[in-house]
Formats: sequence, structure tokens, C-alpha cells
Amino acid sequence: MYFPPEFQVLFLSLLAAFGWSANLRILSAAGVRVELILQLRNPSGACTDGADNIKRLWQDIARLARVLSAIAVVGWLLCVLSSTSGIRTGIALGTYLIIFAVLLMPRNTLCHSVRLQFLGLLARIAKPSLSDSVYLADIVMADILTSCARMFADVLRVFCRFGLFVWPQMQSDQIRHTGLSALAGFVREQHRRRACTGSGITELLLVGAPYAFRLRQCINEYLKAPPASSDSKRHMANAIKYASSFPVIALSTTQRQVSMNGAMETKYSDWALHTVYGMWVTAVAFNSLYSFYWDIAFDWDLGYTAKGWKPSDLVVPAEQSTKELILEEQLQGPETHAASPFDALSRDLPLHAELQPRIQSPFLRPYLCFKPHHTYYAAMVTDLLLRITWTAKLSTYIQIDRMPYGSFWLNALEIFRRWQWTFLRIEKEEATSNRRSVYL
Repeated sequence: MYFPPEFQVLFLSLLAAFGWSANLRILSAAGVRVELILQLRNPSGACTDGADNIKRLWQDIARLARVLSAIAVVGWLLCVLSSTSGIRTGIALGTYLIIFAVLLMPRNTLCHSVRLQFLGLLARIAKPSLSDSVYLADIVMADILTSCARMFADVLRVFCRFGLFVWPQMQSDQIRHTGLSALAGFVREQHRRRACTGSGITELLLVGAPYAFRLRQCINEYLKAPPASSDSKRHMANAIKYASSFPVIALSTTQRQVSMNGAMETKYSDWALHTVYGMWVTAVAFNSLYSFYWDIAFDWDLGYTAKGWKPSDLVVPAEQSTKELILEEQLQGPETHAASPFDALSRDLPLHAELQPRIQSPFLRPYLCFKPHHTYYAAMVTDLLLRITWTAKLSTYIQIDRMPYGSFWLNALEIFRRWQWTFLRIEKEEATSNRRSVYL
């Protein structure tokens, strides 16, 4: 089946959009107050308030994704029916241009508010500021972008191919007119195409950008937290997690370059490959296991034992968190307690039925929003497996890209993992806010 990278990137992006729409829809249907937890803001700057706004949001996202999917499917089918590579590349380029035209349509057409809101969200994420507030919506979207990091490198290669189709085609005509042989022209074309598969500084920056955005958010929150507090320790530990991604990305690029230059000096290349690969294994093992620990301990607040110990106590001891919470309540007083959207979440709206105290299951917190409870166990297991599987995509040493559509399926699995992560990340905020209201 003909399924070129141009359309792989499109379908993966649309899969992520459909996943985000499903996140909002299912969470809202489960009674999770997404509009307050994410502090979503419309283009005018006002915070959304009410289930109707969330329903309209996920419907608009799904509608826009369906329109773009129809365009992508038609373009892909035309490519399948085409006979030459030049026509296929031209059709793929035309498909991208049509999609860009749809996304840039003026006001009052095809979910303009959703498109504008998404651009505003990206602008906040990419803004290099250490003083602006960091909303949970920004954090979730930045984490979603980290799961799409390798896709950004694929987008770079796609546009490189489009450039070879549009601009160097004129040079090929000049080659024929100047009387150069067909073999010389063929060799030059092959060199141009190899330029799109190489690993350069631009690709390195694109892959690392989402992690840099998320690292900036962690540093921002660390600077705002009181010194030596539990929040400052948590944000610093989170920043270390994202910083550990950069050695993995850099070493993956180094492996590719050493492997490509191996024919020049076989003995040196073998030694260099083994050295770099050993460093990569160390870096990727630390990053993957640390990220999995963070998912369980902090993002999902799971892993409780029968005695009340939880994995997050390794970074922030429970005694310190409890003392700081009591001190904060004493300083604020009852008349100033409901000042934030999270306070309104726990004060003004009734508790969800599943957020009442219950007999605690192993490794689960006392307050849960979803049934059945084995959903949480399945999420923990699949998160670990997909964290480990995704490491193969970060290193070209394993040659996963040479498998039939191996890169595409690994990207799809990572999008699924992030889709699952988003459910429990937002659900944890709902459970935490209501748990505090019960204790008060």
C-alpha cells in the first residue's frame, strides 16, 4: 500500500486532534469539570464557564478534524491512483496547500474560535517568559507537543521534499538544456533527496523545542514557589525530568551521524557506535523510567500503599505537604479561601458521586472519578510498556524506521499513550480539589 510520509504526518496530526476532542467529551460526560480545571479561555480572554462551552469546544474540534480528514483522504486516494512519483508529490503538495487555506480562513467560518484559541495556546507555550502564569491547559498542551516531537522532524523532511519538487525541478530543466548527461542529472537528484534524510541542527532544534517549552514552564513555576517548599521541590524535580530528554535527543542524532560516516573508518566507527550507544542506553533508561515514575506519582497521583505511603513522598514527603497545606489555610482564613478557579471548583459545585471516601484498592488513591477501577491498573501497565517502546523511535541505531511503516505505528502508539495520560491527568485534578473540600 502506498502511504508516504507526507500523509503519515497528516493522519497522525488528525489522530491527535480527534484524541483531544474525545478527551474533552468523555471527561465532561464523566462529570469532570474540565472548563474550570483547565481554566480554558476563549479568544476574548474570558474564562469559559459551563458544560455547554466544553460541549461546543469538543464538537468544533471534531468538526474541523473531520473536514481536514476528508481533504487528506481524498489527496491520499489520488496519490494511490497516480502512476508517477512526480504527480504523487504534486498531489501531496496540493493537499497541504488546501489544508493550510482552510486553517487560515477568515472569521465566522469553520470553527474560527477554535483555530484562534489553539494559536493563542501555542503562543503562550512558546513565549520565553519566566513571569507569566502557567495554566494547566498550557501544561497539558505542551506535554502533547512532546509526544509529537518526532513528527516535527518528519514535517521538516516533508517540506524538504516539497522544496525539491518545486525549485530544483527548474535546475533539472537547465541540466537538460546545457547538454549534461542523464546520468549526471540523476546523480544530482539523488544527492538532493539524501539531503532530506540527513540529521541537521534544524531537526535537532525541532525535536527538542517541545521539551524546552515544558522545561521553561517548570522553571517558571519553580521561581514562583516559596523557597524550600514542597512546590519548589516538585517543580525542580519535574524540570530535571524534561532536561534529561536533551541528552537522549542529542545522542540519537550523534548515533545517526557516526553510523552514516562508518564507511570512512570502520574500526573507529565501531568503537564510536558502541560508546555512543552505551551513553544513549543510560540516558534513555533514566529518562523513560523517571518519566514513568512521574506519571504515576505526580501526574496521576497513584501508587498508594496500604500504610498510606505513595511514590511522590520520595520527592515531597507527606509530612511537609500536610504542614504547608494547614499553614496556608490558617494564613488565608475562611473568608479568603475561594479566590481561584480550583477553589470555586471545590466550593460551588456538588461532589461527583465517585469522589466519596471508599475502601482503598491497592496502588489507587482514595478518591477516583472513573469506573471500573481496573482502568487505572491498565493505564499504569500500558504507560510503562509504551514508555519503553517509544524509546526505539528516538534512536536510529535500532533501525526501527526501516520496518514497514514502523515509524508511523510508533508515533501512533505514543499519541495513544498521551491520550490515555491526559484522561488521568485531568481526572487527578478533579479528585484532588474535591478531596480537599471533603477534608475541610
